[in-house]
Amino acid sequence: MTPAIPDQLWKTLTSTVGLVSVRHGSAANVMSAEWSYFVNKAPLYAAVVLGPRSASGALIAAAGEFSLTLCAEDQAELADFAGSFSVADIDKTGSELITFGEPTATGTPWVTGGVVAVECVLRQTVRFPVHTMYAGEVVAAHLPGNAPAGASAPLSAPRPLVKHGPMHALGEPVRRTAIVAAAQLLPDGLLRIAATGPAATGRGAADDARWRVTLLTADGGTVPLGEHPPAAYGDFLVDLPVPVSHRLPAERLHGCRVRVERDGAKAGHTDITGVPAAPGAPRPPGAPV
Repeated sequence: MTPAIPDQLWKTLTSTVGLVSVRHGSAANVMSAEWSYFVNKAPLYAAVVLGPRSASGALIAAAGEFSLTLCAEDQAELADFAGSFSVADIDKTGSELITFGEPTATGTPWVTGGVVAVECVLRQTVRFPVHTMYAGEVVAAHLPGNAPAGASAPLSAPRPLVKHGPMHALGEPVRRTAIVAAAQLLPDGLLRIAATGPAATGRGAADDARWRVTLLTADGGTVPLGEHPPAAYGDFLVDLPVPVSHRLPAERLHGCRVRVERDGAKAGHTDITGVPAAPGAPRPPGAPV
């Protein structure tokens, strides 16, 4: 490992390519923005980060608004073109791949054909050492097929154009197979356990979704801590009394672990944090005396 920062490290991130449109005189300019994000939920804000050579930054600042289309995967050629030339070079809007939608809440048209397009009123400009972020409040949203902005996306909705170094189509969903858990001894002596994992499989009965918890003792034994129903979103967070045989003193939990299981998933294991060190155990580096 080296502390040196690799060149073009930002290309390890993943984002959806955006097409930014902004008024330019009586027309509009379109450019690609690799760094396009939603950055606030309520109110909904969208932000684009533009480089110092981008002419669109000054246009956005002057107009006080912009539109942003998050590209669909079939817009890769358009995204490449819009990002390769400046409005100072040529008016790009004559391309046959650019069709504007009529704005409803601002004066800025938006590029059709994406996953979603939003009209934004500029609310904040953040200047970084080189790049500048323009954050706008979303005042109108346009989904494919003229669906109402509050409607769920249809099954045939276009998939996003993903930037991760090169441009990529969105792959298959990642299938979770394992449980991830954590356990902490609380000051009141209860054992708090949290876990997430894949949705329960099987016949759909309530028992299929239950979480099974086991204390694994330092000498290789097991102490069942019961079966428990999931929380509202299917995950797990519960405070359990420590078994009598391990309750006093708390140091008896030193070296113990917790196993969390659920049908259809690989079990999760965790150490227990918050346990006092065993008598005579070496003090960790930097620990208070």
